[in-house]
Amino acid sequence: MDQSVTNTNKISARSSIKKTFMGGLFIASTLFAQAAFSAEHLQPIDAFKTIMVDGVDLPSAIGYPISQYSLAAVIDGEMEPIPFQIDEYNEGGAVYFESWDVPIAGSKDIFDLEDKLLFVYKDSGSRRKSHHRYDGKVLHEIELTSDQGHKRYVYLVQGSRLRSDEHYVRYSADEALVETDFYSITYNKDNHINWDDFSIVNYDGEENPFDALKIRLATGVLTNLTRTELNNKDLVATPVGEKVGPIRSTTQMEMTMWLMKLPILTMSLQLHHSPSSLVYDLRSVLPATRRAMLSEPELNISLEGNNLYGTEVLTAAGPKEAAITDGATGAIEQAHRDTGISIENNWIFASTKRNLDFVAFFDYLGTQTETISLHYNDERSIVDLPERFPGQLPKVGYKIHTLPADGFFGFAVNIFLSNGFKGNPHLFTDKLRRLPDLSISSL
Repeated sequence: MDQSVTNTNKISARSSIKKTFMGGLFIASTLFAQAAFSAEHLQPIDAFKTIMVDGVDLPSAIGYPISQYSLAAVIDGEMEPIPFQIDEYNEGGAVYFESWDVPIAGSKDIFDLEDKLLFVYKDSGSRRKSHHRYDGKVLHEIELTSDQGHKRYVYLVQGSRLRSDEHYVRYSADEALVETDFYSITYNKDNHINWDDFSIVNYDGEENPFDALKIRLATGVLTNLTRTELNNKDLVATPVGEKVGPIRSTTQMEMTMWLMKLPILTMSLQLHHSPSSLVYDLRSVLPATRRAMLSEPELNISLEGNNLYGTEVLTAAGPKEAAITDGATGAIEQAHRDTGISIENNWIFASTKRNLDFVAFFDYLGTQTETISLHYNDERSIVDLPERFPGQLPKVGYKIHTLPADGFFGFAVNIFLSNGFKGNPHLFTDKLRRLPDLSISSL
């Protein structure tokens, strides 16, 4: 045989083997890239977001006991249980408590259209393949698509014995203590509006960063000639029930407003604690006769800082220049008060420069709304009892300029905490509340 033909055949064979190897390598790397893409690591601002799926979107699960369900995801190639909870809701759209007087929407302990499935975004994983075996019956695939197009998945399972033992939120009713991996709060047992301790993990300071969350009602009685201010001593929140889950704990409280030693108004206050956020959900039905006793009422809810000198505060519609805590209120701070907040544009951002930032949002819960504005003080010498630390350095929150004449009135304040948000708050505040798109399939 001609030597040149033999060499040509060898070269052709080597070339074919190389092409086959490179082709296989390309396919393998493509599959790896697809797997990595489908469960790409989330940005810190997204990782601990609480995802809520309405029962109406999980039709195969409706009508069966809640205890039958669990959640799973494909993690590192294996299908594993992940933390989850299912919360039942009442007819008013709040978390249901048997000890509260609002009826359940649906049937107790049965998964209904109004119930919600909760899990943490970062616990989602890659898409399930045919070779993935799991205990129980997989009912639904929940696909989550980020704003960058990355897809992640979780699976609702019926009848599995497998459960995750991880809890992002821990709660002790005896100690009035809520603890997450990011913060811990000890509430005053006599009045849960007040804090005995508020600690932040990795906070670069010697004392608690916050004095208190303060709720104030300034009003005249019958006329506006003599005004009074009701504070945390006059607004008493008493727990009547707790729902403790691995994703979120909710405390139902009865909040009573006392005026001249008379209980003039009772409100529902639900406190929601998630891994890096907390929500104050306040609702009431205002009786016309008692509301008529209040002349030009103003309600404010605010966080009061403890010696947070140098803190920079920005608002959704205020000046581009930050208000800086220095113990005295200046022109920039007044401008944020005047123009910084509206119903439509209501975020408040504060960076303490001590490994602690927070962002607050305000939402009305019904059709009755009133004008809101920034409630802000930067004063080193003001005493605003009850308080644990002197001064308002700073005091930041929302002012509601009046109350409706009667009927249902409710609002929620959502506070997100971080050791440091990245970027421009005019951009990341939108991303902070933006949830992934959900696509749900029955299997």
